[in-house]
This record gives sequence, structure tokens and C-alpha cells, in this order.
Amino acid sequence: MKPETKSPIKNLPVHLPGESIRQRIMDVMFDRFLAPYLVAAFLVVIAALEWSKYLLKTKPTPWLYTAIAAVAVVVAIWKTMSAFRELRNLKLGRVGEEAVGQYLEEKLRPMGCQVLHDIPFEGFNIDHVVIGPTGIYSIETKTHSKPAKGQASVHYDGQTITVNGFTPDRDPVVQAAACARALVELVGSSTGKRFSVRAIVLFPGWFIDKMPANVDVWVLNEKALPTFISNSKSVLSPEDVSLITFHL
Repeated sequence: MKPETKSPIKNLPVHLPGESIRQRIMDVMFDRFLAPYLVAAFLVVIAALEWSKYLLKTKPTPWLYTAIAAVAVVVAIWKTMSAFRELRNLKLGRVGEEAVGQYLEEKLRPMGCQVLHDIPFEGFNIDHVVIGPTGIYSIETKTHSKPAKGQASVHYDGQTITVNGFTPDRDPVVQAAACARALVELVGSSTGKRFSVRAIVLFPGWFIDKMPANVDVWVLNEKALPTFISNSKSVLSPEDVSLITFHL
């Protein structure tokens, strides 16, 4: 059976420093720590039940334990299916952010830009921040699976986004604008100077319909971003670029 969707990322990102070690750490934590303790805990529970029967001289109650086990199996299957879906989405999002991050490094640093990734705030993070002569850019990466066949496009009317005709559950425009405002406050409080921040939503690998002019939030794919940045007016001195980068 052919899959109905595909990843929008054609060229997978190269490994980050220590990537193989991080993966090995996760494998060791599960294989040598979590799994043995789960097995041991299960056997301890079984042994405790048997000892309770022996000491209390109780009769076996297979129907009760079967009912409890059946409920536990149903809950486990439901949680496992939910976890698999979440893990699949998380993995796609991680690959998208890594691919976009490496593309920005490659294309924007030669233009005199500094590129930072995964800037943490309380309760959320900004995927990428670009600081260059033309300003500060707060970038949210939205990696969505594409249909295996047919057209895949994102439409933006200046206020709302539809992805192949569907409206995302969380409004990316609102989210990107909120992140940009948070970045304005952070940069202002740490540098003592006020700078504006451009909010951007990137959909890697997707075709983006023509964006309206003079919008507050740009909606692009990663290939178009360097051109938009290079065509913008220079507003920051090299000293400001260094100052903002240092504080972030």
C-alpha cells in the first residue's frame, strides 16, 4: 500500500556534532536502564501477588485480574497509538528545523548575517533567529507532510494561512507575531536599545502562493527567504549586529 503523504524535506540535514552519541545515549537509557527495570517491576508485582495468596490463603480470582488486564491492554494500545502519532510529528518537525537551520547557515552567513537556533523562552521557543544588516528576523518553521500525489501549496491572504485547503489548528501567523514581540522585549531588555523584529513563518518544501504586499508576517518557503532578506533595506550597523548576537 502506497503512503498517502510524504515528507516535504528532500535533502536530509547532516548530523549535528555528537548526534550519534546522543542517539546512543537514548538507546542505552532504554535498553539497559528503562527496559530491565520495567521487566523487574512486573516480576516483582507477580511475586507479590503469589506471596499474598500464599500468606492469606486466598482463592485464585482469575476473572478479576483478567478484567483489569484487559482494561490495561486497551489503555496501553490507545496511549501507544497516540504516542506513535506524536513521535512521528515530532520527528518530522525536528528534521524540518534541522534542514532549515542548515540551509539558513549556508545561505545567510555569506550575506553577513548571524544565525541562531532554538532560542528558549518561558513556555515556548523561537526556532531560528537571523540578525543581519537588514534587520532581525524571528522564524517559525512549520513542517507538514505533503500529499504523495497532486499539488501541495500554502495560501496566505495576509491574515490567515491554509495548507492545501486546511486551516492549521494553531494559527502560525499569530504564533510568529507573538514570538517576534517576545524577541523585541528580550533584545531591548538585554541591550538597552530598541530594535524591530520581522516575524516569518517558513513551510519547508511547500509551494507558497504569492504573498500580499506590506504584510506584518512573511509566509515563505526556505528557498525564498534569502532573496527577501537581501532585498530589504539595511537598518543595522555591523556593531548592532554583533551586539544583538552577543546578547542572544
